[in-house]
Order: sequence, then C-alpha cells, then structure tokens
Amino acid sequence: MRFSFLLALLSTYSAWSQSTDSTTTVDIPAKSNFRSSIMQELGCGQAYTRIPNMRAFFKSNQIKENNTLDDFVAIGFGYRRQRFKGSVYASYGLEQGTRSPDNTGQAPLIARRQNFSGAVLFVGYDLANTRNKRVFLNAGFGGIRYEYNVFRATNQAVPFQTILQNNPPGSIPSLFIASNYWDVNIEISQREKRRDALQLVSRFGYRRGFTADAWQSDAYQLIDAPSDRISQFYVQLSLYLSRNYMSRSKR
Repeated sequence: MRFSFLLALLSTYSAWSQSTDSTTTVDIPAKSNFRSSIMQELGCGQAYTRIPNMRAFFKSNQIKENNTLDDFVAIGFGYRRQRFKGSVYASYGLEQGTRSPDNTGQAPLIARRQNFSGAVLFVGYDLANTRNKRVFLNAGFGGIRYEYNVFRATNQAVPFQTILQNNPPGSIPSLFIASNYWDVNIEISQREKRRDALQLVSRFGYRRGFTADAWQSDAYQLIDAPSDRISQFYVQLSLYLSRNYMSRSKR
C-alpha cells in the first residue's frame, strides 16, 4: 500500500509543480525594444601599428624598438536611434617599458614609442539585432599622432646641472608622424535590458591613413625624412554605461 502510494506521488509530482497557466507562460523574457540610447564608454585595447619605412630605418641602423604592440585606453560618447548610431572616441597610448643596458654597458640604441593619441568620429549600423546582442558595423574618420624618441640607455652618471650639455651620439629627442585616417570596425555589445544599463563591448577594427605622411621632429627641421601611410589593426574591450528610452507613446 505504501509503495503504491509513493509511486502515485512520484507520477503526479511534475503535474503538481506546474502553474495553472504553464501552457501560456513564456520562460524566455521578451526582447527589449528601447528606441534610442545615450552611451558613455571607457575601455582599453591593443594595436599593431604598421610604419614600414621608419622601421626599415631603425633596422638598418641597429635601433631596437622596445615593443611591437601598443597598449591604449579609450573614452567615447555615442547616441543610438533604432539601428543607427553616431559616436566619437579619443584614445591615448600607455607608456611602454624600456630595455635595460647590457652587462657590457654598451647598450643598443632604443626607439621608444613615447606617445600615441588619436580621435575618431563614427557612424554605425546594427547588422545583427538579436535578443541579447547588437553587432554594429562602424565606419569613420579621425586623426592620429604617433611619436618616438631614440636614446641609448647606459649606466653613465651625469650631474643634473650638466645634463643640458650631454648629447649622447645617435639620440633623437623627438620623431613623430601626424596623419588623418579612415577606420572600419565590427562592434559586438550586449543588448540593453533596462533604462540604465551597463554593457560589455568588444571591438575589432582596422584604420589606415589617407596618404603617406613624412616623419617630423620637434627638435629639428627634417629633410628627406621617410614617409609612411600609417595603419593599425586593433582590439578593444570596453564598458558601456547607457541610458535608454522608449518612444513617447510607450513611456
């Protein structure tokens, strides 16, 4: 008797646990449908920069670069209306580490990227508007300034009062290139779920200068300097803080 009763309980448990309107209950939440958004973004990333002519100059003169990838931080603002978005971003390169002198004290010349800054204006379209994600194709234009200095790191002791009289052979206090460029990227972001939302965003892109520009120096007026059409492949991870709005009739 007890065994039969237990079997009856087990066979009816799933039915008892269901709500009376289980056949009409939707387990997956509805797709959010905010008409527009205002966004602020803070992120970081890495870029691989192509400047072949300047790198050929470094190589031919046995000048070593301290790093081949550029770390940067970025801040941005944007406005989305339905599936279209406009945004503006500014980025700044983080300082790269330098090589230590070798044990012989005759360290090689080092080209250190001392600054990298840029700003870009984008227009984007939401290609894949899914329940949980937005995938934007962004295209825009901007400007970049990319800088180096060349020096030899040694263990030589120099009195500060005489530092202006020291000019180590081969040192170049400033080399920079300033270019305007076009930029295309794919942006994958979490879909906004609430009026105020924090979303994770990843961006994969490529930018390239409109023309080849000559390298310049703040310290010298360069003649016959190499020219480069600067380009960058980059990856960026960011956090969006967005405020989202429904159409007036739905608010």
